[in-house]
Amino acid sequence: MLRLLRADFGRLKRGAALPLFLLGMLLVAAAMMVMQATAMDYTVPLSRVVFLPLSFYGIAAAAFVSVFAGTDFSDGFIRNKLIVARRRRDAALSLIAACCAACMGVYALIALLTLGIGGAFFENDVTATAFLGYFLLGLGMSASVACLFCSVALLCADRVRAVLWCMGAAFAMLFLCLHTHQTMVHAEAADGLRRGIYGALHDLNPCGQAAQLSAWHVWNPLRAALCDLVWIAGLPALSCVLFERKDIR
Repeated sequence: MLRLLRADFGRLKRGAALPLFLLGMLLVAAAMMVMQATAMDYTVPLSRVVFLPLSFYGIAAAAFVSVFAGTDFSDGFIRNKLIVARRRRDAALSLIAACCAACMGVYALIALLTLGIGGAFFENDVTATAFLGYFLLGLGMSASVACLFCSVALLCADRVRAVLWCMGAAFAMLFLCLHTHQTMVHAEAADGLRRGIYGALHDLNPCGQAAQLSAWHVWNPLRAALCDLVWIAGLPALSCVLFERKDIR
């Protein structure tokens, strides 16, 4: 397992997928801060800006994970890993771990940079306690995104199909987030059962969690954390079972 982890983290360092992922999110963060600083005719609070780049995080992460994980299959690297691995699930878990580390690292760097730079240009209404709580929820969200897209890529076993399925899933999650967010914003007009269903869907959807963090308002932090735990614990386990049965050509 350690050899597989070293190989996957080595590919992260040598490949272009992670630097492009980071560069893309840095450009999004810069564009968001410039827009908020120049397009508004009132003082913008820092809380409105610090997690705003997460609006595009799901799409950027889908592109990164699908390309990085899919390359294992397109370049035939997966065959070498299966020879070295004692069990197939070791190869799957190693790839998921590398994707999680990369996605969490990019998220953390973007959030901290936005906080640091934004503090010089926006009204600082962010307390350390509130930021830490939301930051930790964001770490769970980013790990959930990595587990989801890496699981899809493993089951596709092909880079092109992985990119198509991951990007399709990212946009579907984004559209679902817009719908559930709109419903929750007007929750007073909905009955209790509908609010509960839409609230659970919004928290279960990593893009829904990103939208709440961007708005600096997480409706149910405990439920969001439990949803992340479901993704992080459940998807790798399911992926390992299905990957064991996958025909690798």
